Amino acid sequence: MSAVASEFGRSWRLVAGSSLGIAIGVSSLYFYSLGIFVKPMAAEFGWGRGAASLGALVGTAGAALMAIPVGRLVDRVGSLKVAVGSLCVLALGFVALGALTSSLPTFLAVTAVVSLLSAGSTPLPYTRLIVGAFQQQRGMALGVTLAGTGVGALGIPTLLTPFVSNHGWRNGYFVLAAVIAGCLPLMAWLISSAPQDGVERIASPPSPEFVRNDTFRLLALIFFLVSIAILGGVVHFVPMLTDWGLSPAKAGAIAGLIGVTTIGGRLLVGALLDRVPPLAVTAGVFLIVAGGLATLDLGGSAYAILGALVLGLAIGAENHELHTDLPLITFYDHH
Repeated sequence: MSAVASEFGRSWRLVAGSSLGIAIGVSSLYFYSLGIFVKPMAAEFGWGRGAASLGALVGTAGAALMAIPVGRLVDRVGSLKVAVGSLCVLALGFVALGALTSSLPTFLAVTAVVSLLSAGSTPLPYTRLIVGAFQQQRGMALGVTLAGTGVGALGIPTLLTPFVSNHGWRNGYFVLAAVIAGCLPLMAWLISSAPQDGVERIASPPSPEFVRNDTFRLLALIFFLVSIAILGGVVHFVPMLTDWGLSPAKAGAIAGLIGVTTIGGRLLVGALLDRVPPLAVTAGVFLIVAGGLATLDLGGSAYAILGALVLGLAIGAENHELHTDLPLITFYDHH
């Protein structure tokens, strides 16, 4: 048996559990449902589109603020404990959003609390586990694991958009909480039952060392700008399509295509990163994405499918490279 096959054979439960955890985490369930709730909430409370979109800004800011603290907490107590606790908070947060939202301030307050306390349900704890367990084909293992967000991107708009249209946005939040509650025990069992030798062996370098590094700062700026473009595109994709006259069901079905290329992008980029320099992969993918988004902007609804496909490709590449580009710091420091 080859070393690669042996790695996957030994750690398949870890990969499956991590992928499931990412699929029900804040980077999937919350992120890909944001746009579905914008128009119905704005219509009920009389918010403008910009005000309704503040939830995405608050949620993203909260997750960003908690990235380093979550990393340190994972170092201290372990990935699984952080992930399970954060998913429980996220489920309760969805219930709170559905039950307590009565105005823009309450919506933003609940969103802020949820984003801060559920930040451990991002891919960070899971990718740490994968990096520790895989050596030969780490890129492919990360690709399969991070494809969990693609599952969310495919299923959430397709199923949740018509549900919210028929049953209301509050019930939509309750359904998201139920999804987490139903999947969490299986995720925890898969990861806890996987062999743990070496899984947590990757030590996180001290954060000040990274912050002082010029290449790290450049990478942080790049991913910040890319994330703004991707977040804006995903959050406003379904509202944009319905503004162009598509039905909620049709808009949700097209938005579900984002998940198809997110999964494909995860696997493709994962395979490429095992063979091609990350800089070349990143530049090539984002040039394609930029061209596709420009076409969507100029061509309107006729290019909605293309827009969904390139957004999914961007997500598949951006998040994957975020977890694999740190070696570039060392590369550039020595060249």
